[in-house]
Amino acid sequence: MRVVVPWKYGFKSAKSIARIRLVEKMPATAWNRSQPSEYGFFSNVNPEVDHPRWSQARERRIGEFRKRDTLPFNGYADQVAGLYSGMDLRKWF
Repeated sequence: MRVVVPWKYGFKSAKSIARIRLVEKMPATAWNRSQPSEYGFFSNVNPEVDHPRWSQARERRIGEFRKRDTLPFNGYADQVAGLYSGMDLRKWF
C-alpha cells in the first residue's frame, strides 16, 4: 500500500495533514492523465537522456542568467547515486 500525499502543494507542518487514506494504486492526476509518458520518474537523474521535447543537458537555475550543464542526480550524486545502483538510467528515465 502507498500513502498518497499531494506533494506539489506542500505542507507547512504536520498539522496541515487532516487525514491519510491508504490506497491500492496511485490516483491519477491531471498531469499524468494528459501526458502519461511525458516525464518519467527518473528524468532528473540522467542529463544525457533528453525529455521528449527538450534537452536535459543544460539548465537555467532560478536567479541565474546563463545556462549551466545539468549535473547527474541534480548535483546530489554523492548522497543519492547509490539508490539507483544497478538500474539502467537510460531505460528508466
